[in-house]
Amino acid sequence: MSKARSIFVFAAKAWNWLLYPIQPYWTANIYGFGKWIRRYGYYPPVLPLCIYTDHGPGENPELPSPHELNSSAPVQFYHSARKVDKWRAMSNKPCHVLYSPFVFARRSLEITYNAKAVGTLYFPAHSTPSIDEKKSIESYHLEIASLPERYHPVTICLHIHDVRKGVGELYFALGYSVVTAGDARDQKFTERFYRILSNHKYAISNSFGSYALYATEMGVPFGLYGTEPEYENKRDPNIEQGPYRSYLDTPYYERAIELFGHLPTEEVTPEQLEFATYYLGINTGISRTQMASILYKSLFSWLILKLTCRSETDGTA
Repeated sequence: MSKARSIFVFAAKAWNWLLYPIQPYWTANIYGFGKWIRRYGYYPPVLPLCIYTDHGPGENPELPSPHELNSSAPVQFYHSARKVDKWRAMSNKPCHVLYSPFVFARRSLEITYNAKAVGTLYFPAHSTPSIDEKKSIESYHLEIASLPERYHPVTICLHIHDVRKGVGELYFALGYSVVTAGDARDQKFTERFYRILSNHKYAISNSFGSYALYATEMGVPFGLYGTEPEYENKRDPNIEQGPYRSYLDTPYYERAIELFGHLPTEEVTPEQLEFATYYLGINTGISRTQMASILYKSLFSWLILKLTCRSETDGTA
């Protein structure tokens, strides 16, 4: 092996040692966040994203989760100023409002509401590896069948966890079209989500999730419909064990029910848009140049940490 090649191999190994694993913090990379946070902050894909974010917009649970408080990431991000304030009351680690990576992606790609679209995209409450959703498919089916005609046809949009559990086949057997935005780790998740959403006139769910905020910001009328999910927490340490219902009593969720607790109307109301705008950090998120500065500084801090201890590498979306 030539001397030049030896130097190159050594440098490559050193680079891999310093930067492996390339995605040290799972929350900043799920649902395509990582791709669009990098673009927002002028940060190249080759560098690890050394920040921690909330799992998604909204406030469930109300307080910062244990995995957020215990993260070794140099900086924390939340989609809303309210959650940043809560964090700062509990931790001295830097924390900032994140301008929604989804909204930045949608606007960058110029994906807009299609007023000529038809039908409804239905997001059934989804399970996770740690939390079961026990409401029966038959119950969902009966509720969907009772929808007024103007909301038909209904397409079912499933989370990848439920796809892997075979839930899609159950809906297929009942005659529904079933779609998914894919694996949460896929960096094309965001674009896929919006392409699916843009093909529908309305969006509904029996639970208020991030999709509700994204639909509302885009101009797709969203509404809550049907009985609540029946969550059973088996082993998620961040929320109560057994039946999981505490999210229903948060001011955030109560306000969401006030604004969206009915079938969608023909247009997004100003109050609904204001709610979504706030919880997506659109007016309060840090600027692109601020994000760039934070990303490069957090990389430097993480590299120092990497030299002294192992960085956390796993998690569940």
